[in-house]
Amino acid sequence: MFVKIDGLALRALVASLCVFLSVLVFASASAGERLTGADLAPAPVYDSGSGVPDPAGFFTTAQPAVSYRNVEEILPTRRVAAGTSASPLVRDKPRDFRYQFGGATYGVADFAKRTDTTGLLVLKGNHMLFEGYYQGADSADLFMSFSAGKSFVSTLVAMALAEGKIHSLADPIMRYLPELKGSAYETATIKQVLQMASGTSYREEYEDKNSDIATFAAIVARSEGGLYDFARSFKSKEPPGTRFYYATTNTEVLGALINRVTGKPIADYMSEKLWRPLGAEAPARWILDRPGAAGREMAGGGLQVRLRDYGRFGLLFAEGGRWNGKQLLPADWVATATQPQDPYVQFGQLIAGYPLGYGYQWWCLPGPNKRFTAQGIHGQFILVDPTEHVVVVKLSSWQHAWEDAKEAETYAFFDAVTAALKGES
Repeated sequence: MFVKIDGLALRALVASLCVFLSVLVFASASAGERLTGADLAPAPVYDSGSGVPDPAGFFTTAQPAVSYRNVEEILPTRRVAAGTSASPLVRDKPRDFRYQFGGATYGVADFAKRTDTTGLLVLKGNHMLFEGYYQGADSADLFMSFSAGKSFVSTLVAMALAEGKIHSLADPIMRYLPELKGSAYETATIKQVLQMASGTSYREEYEDKNSDIATFAAIVARSEGGLYDFARSFKSKEPPGTRFYYATTNTEVLGALINRVTGKPIADYMSEKLWRPLGAEAPARWILDRPGAAGREMAGGGLQVRLRDYGRFGLLFAEGGRWNGKQLLPADWVATATQPQDPYVQFGQLIAGYPLGYGYQWWCLPGPNKRFTAQGIHGQFILVDPTEHVVVVKLSSWQHAWEDAKEAETYAFFDAVTAALKGES
């Protein structure tokens, strides 16, 4: 059983998104406009203890299953264009995978109902062995990534690295973002930021109304923008590389890095380097921190993607970064990014009682197959077994930000799927 870790938001996006989904409407959001490239203003100072709404309301909406697949109707977004043709996924006869949990045996329909599933996809290579939609969803819907989107950001860092736009992950990130001087990131390397080990004093604690995640939420709720400025306003709590601490602000800084080194909004860079080459079947959308050209993509997890396209992304990693015979990612990236790296080389050492490890914005599952997962609050998972070339995408509408029993049941289902498909071609 996986226990809840009090005081740490292990699978956070921006908790604020949930309240946005129920109370904000940007009827004339200017999606698709480009950033201006203007110089950044000095980082402002934020007071997390003044005028910040109670974060408890950020975890739920009245109808999460509806809200989480209609974000582009509610918030300003930027389009991630797809190509002219989709990479084929072969539909096989649906399989009813059986799994055990809590002393009982269940099937796929049980799993979907018991874990508040909205979309479920099982791939073995490019063969779809199961595809299901629930709670009113269908195959044309875009589903919220929440923090599963962090794994996409990590992948864009890899692509910028392969192009030579980033020299090395060992570089201080301030080499590319000099305005980070004086912040927690002044001496942090890109690798340390990818590993959630920047040493920032930012606090991501959902149940504390004075936590910095609440201020983060309030900035966007007020349509103030400036999430990157907020992220770089924090001082160091400890030297970079000292300790794992999950902070969505780290991914916001990585988003700024991608924007700076490519000279493009990250939505446009993702379209060029990932979405079109991958053969995504539909444009994705990326939430902006304010409407219009000045808005920055919420790198911490503001993607909306179709179920099958989440599957294609997972399959790219299941195949070691190769797609249609071409190496889209650096040859060693998948193995490196999806397993714990120094100094976090042991599983279960990040937080007492929690067995998962962490790579470069991917969660790493213990076991011989070196499995891994992108995951986000309210039950979003892209589970990958690279040995068996299996991908399970499980999207959800959990009422709470994280539900430990449903997480554990999701892993039990994943275990059963990979066991059932072991050795199948």
